[in-house]
Amino acid sequence: MVLPVGYRWLGMTSTLGTLIREARERAGLAEVDPARAARTSPGAIPKYEAGEVVPRLETARRCIEACGFELRIELVHAGPQRRAAADAALARSVEDRLRTNDAFTKLAAQLRSRS
Repeated sequence: MVLPVGYRWLGMTSTLGTLIREARERAGLAEVDPARAARTSPGAIPKYEAGEVVPRLETARRCIEACGFELRIELVHAGPQRRAAADAALARSVEDRLRTNDAFTKLAAQLRSRS
């Protein structure tokens, strides 16, 4: 089973931790389980998942594989709609973009808690 690299609205920092948590939770594992297999400390996993510490890509890959998933990263040529959306986002103020990201993060947390 492949764990999709989704969460496009999150930055890379949040995405790696989010993917580690998602893989661990889907596998029904405790934080210490992927830590052992990834050769990292059990205390590092909650920090990765909370976005407090950014794992190296190789560490994130090992954590996710320890949960029975595969991390795939690929470059995809952006289509015209994606480019237009990116240009529109960049035209907005930094403060407005941060407010939107915060609102999206809260919405995602609410949706996760309901499932």
